[in-house]
Amino acid sequence: MRAIILLAVVACVVSSPIGAMAQQTAQARVYKTGDGVSAPVLVKEVKPQYTPEAMRARVQGIVALECVVQPDGTIGDVNVTKSLDAGLDEEAIKAVKRWRFEPGKKDGKPVPVVVTLEMTFTLRDTPAAGSATKPPLFPVRPPAPGDAGARNQPEAPLVYKPGDGVSAPVLVKEVKPRYTADAKDAKIQGVVTLECVVQPDGTIGDVKVTKSLQDGLDQEAIKAVRQWRFKPGLKDGKPVPVVVALEMTFTLR
Repeated sequence: MRAIILLAVVACVVSSPIGAMAQQTAQARVYKTGDGVSAPVLVKEVKPQYTPEAMRARVQGIVALECVVQPDGTIGDVNVTKSLDAGLDEEAIKAVKRWRFEPGKKDGKPVPVVVTLEMTFTLRDTPAAGSATKPPLFPVRPPAPGDAGARNQPEAPLVYKPGDGVSAPVLVKEVKPRYTADAKDAKIQGVVTLECVVQPDGTIGDVKVTKSLQDGLDQEAIKAVRQWRFKPGLKDGKPVPVVVALEMTFTLR
């Protein structure tokens, strides 16, 4: 048996629903991540622009947005939950409406999922007319006390992909998966593919089987990978959660 890192896959913000958007709508229920619902994964990002008025006034800070990622990966409802400036609020909404995601899923089917984003507007020392902001940060805003739906909803960290200033995790401890007796008897061989989040402490967080081989071997692959340890991926010199895809190959001697 052998196990290899296959590739790094796209990841993005995870979500926490707040307020009325998490309620039943006329079109479809809006979900939060967890309890069998996967987080949307960012695949296309558009940066917001400064307005001339905000640049002249030297306005800097954060716009917080609550958004619904639709089953087709587009952005539906957008609500400003923390305003910075009317013009910059609108620019943040314009930008996020052009983002595209791999949608969140429940029972293998795409569903609407609420995400909470922050866009940070920061002026350079010598801004030029029409210049964009620094690349915005997109941390999840944890529900504040008093927010609707905040109770019992823990803060969920961002999940990154390698690249664009994010380094890939490096494997430092590997545990091989075991064959089950049933799989041995049936002489089952092949590959289990897993999508895993390497946490900032180098442990494995969420694990999802993206290519199944056999139920028992899938579970053994998950058991093994949860014991793996990594040197975590870094962004700006700090450890961050990073998604990786792994293959575990089961071969009978």
